[in-house]
Amino acid sequence: MKNRVFIGIGSNVGDRIKNCIDGIKAIARDRRACIRSASSFYLTSPVSEITQEDFVNCAISIDWDDTAFELLHLLNGIEAGMGRMRSIKDGPRIIDLDILLFGDAVIDEASLTVPHPELHRRKFAIVPCIEIEEGIVHPSYNKPLKEFLPHINDSQKIVLLKDRKEVPDFN
Repeated sequence: MKNRVFIGIGSNVGDRIKNCIDGIKAIARDRRACIRSASSFYLTSPVSEITQEDFVNCAISIDWDDTAFELLHLLNGIEAGMGRMRSIKDGPRIIDLDILLFGDAVIDEASLTVPHPELHRRKFAIVPCIEIEEGIVHPSYNKPLKEFLPHINDSQKIVLLKDRKEVPDFN
């Protein structure tokens, strides 16, 4: 059974847009994934206390024909293959691939929490998701994601960098 999944993508090292595109292309190469839509690319401020470069963030929606844990395994493998180091928590990263939503599933396991536990607090995750599907609902709160935006601190910068019309087709 296919699940509709939203994946958050970010990079703040090197050619950030290329890194995000390469991450999406790697997901698209997996036979279990069918990319339905990609958001625009945004320049965003890091939410870490660590001084680092701004991020480029976007999101994709996919149809996924396997479990959430298999998707996590795929995303972790792509991150490692692209050179992501996990030595500094919340530190700079060449690529970050996060499962934001996995259908309407709520998963709370040691290795995976879905919806992403910070989704409702992060503009850089919400804005791309609602660009793809305006009425998308957070299953833990049973509220549309867009209803969280007015409650998020304005210090979280998010600036349109590359409109989704300029984003390549990944299928």
